[in-house]
Amino acid sequence: MSTRRLAAYGCAVTSIGATLPGMASAAVLTPLKPCYVSVPSASREVEPVAVGGSGFTPGSKVDIAVDGVPAVSGVPVDSVGGLPAGVQVRAPFVTKGDQAFAITVAEQGNPANTVTGTSRVTALSASFSPRAGRPGRTVTFRGRGFTQAGKVHMHYRFKGKTRERVAVTPTGPCGRFEVRRKLFPFSPVSTGRWLVQFDQQKKYSTTPSSAFVQQSITVTRTVRFR
Repeated sequence: MSTRRLAAYGCAVTSIGATLPGMASAAVLTPLKPCYVSVPSASREVEPVAVGGSGFTPGSKVDIAVDGVPAVSGVPVDSVGGLPAGVQVRAPFVTKGDQAFAITVAEQGNPANTVTGTSRVTALSASFSPRAGRPGRTVTFRGRGFTQAGKVHMHYRFKGKTRERVAVTPTGPCGRFEVRRKLFPFSPVSTGRWLVQFDQQKKYSTTPSSAFVQQSITVTRTVRFR
């Protein structure tokens, strides 16, 4: 029946819709973020994926899978056919690059009411090459996983103080950048250990709210004999 015809039956249709699972509307998922972040480290940290949706049978339960692998089972559906707030799964862990993944929500006892959403997961990284040479040499900076709105900031730190800050603009859903610039965009450069922190906060913080990567650079003085 169409929505218009159902309305003509008034309260009788309301009663039938509340008791017959087959009358539930087709399930839909709340749109996923375009890209999630995985941190290649021993902790295997991965950004959580909030899963929301509607159109399930009120009072039923659903199972959630990531790339076909069961993640959460028996999630109760609320009285209006929606998933409760706070349901989360983990995006797949990746160590490099990025890849697509799928979230599938299936209603128990009603396999026809199954819905799938897709997104991507990327490995957080920021680096430069070549790794050796003069401080003023031109290098290629590369990074990914900076998915917040705004620029990526490179904070040059020396002995606990910020000496310079340079910004680059990430592109695409997974926050990628690749630019050629001088390794140290200023001079003179003091000898010793420098820390370059890549994040998406204009002001440096030891604990930024955005994803961040740190690279250590040791500058030494070269003595030449003639």
